[in-house]
Amino acid sequence: GLMISAAELTGIVYVLGAATFEEICAVEKEISDLRGPTHETRSLNELCTEAVKEHLLESVSAEDVSGAGTNDNAYFITGPNAFPEIPPELSQVIDILKLPVRKVDMDTISKKLLKSFQKKVHGLKTKIEAVEVDSEEIKKLESKYSDLLNLYYDYDSWLPGRFETVADNLMEISKKIERLKRSN
Repeated sequence: GLMISAAELTGIVYVLGAATFEEICAVEKEISDLRGPTHETRSLNELCTEAVKEHLLESVSAEDVSGAGTNDNAYFITGPNAFPEIPPELSQVIDILKLPVRKVDMDTISKKLLKSFQKKVHGLKTKIEAVEVDSEEIKKLESKYSDLLNLYYDYDSWLPGRFETVADNLMEISKKIERLKRSN
């Protein structure tokens, strides 16, 4: 069973700077040993996947993490929506497991996030240009657009000024959607 909450998950990653899934598993196991039995059934894997989807955590590669060495592990770092809650047992657990605290290169990470963000925006643009004008389709595009806009606001408050190119593209998309609606 799972002992930690999403907020505690981000707290663990926050304190460690960056952590692999294996490390998070080890920490969670120690914490649940310290806390005693539980009836929670969610898996840690599900919790991590969910956290990345909601941008509580972001997944980065080893090359963006100092002291990670050269491996092809994915590392988790805290994302724009994280409100870390540090488990009271954590410092004890870090001592037990002798876990390193790592530094993360936010410069290269923000460049990569920007790249993948631009891909999403470009994908949406292409869809809009190919759409048959029907109100159902337009609704779908609008909801995709609003997801990307919210993500832009999250990223922009997290790493200010690095996502301006995306903002311009989103403005363009907004105008395109308005045009579609008018022609409908």
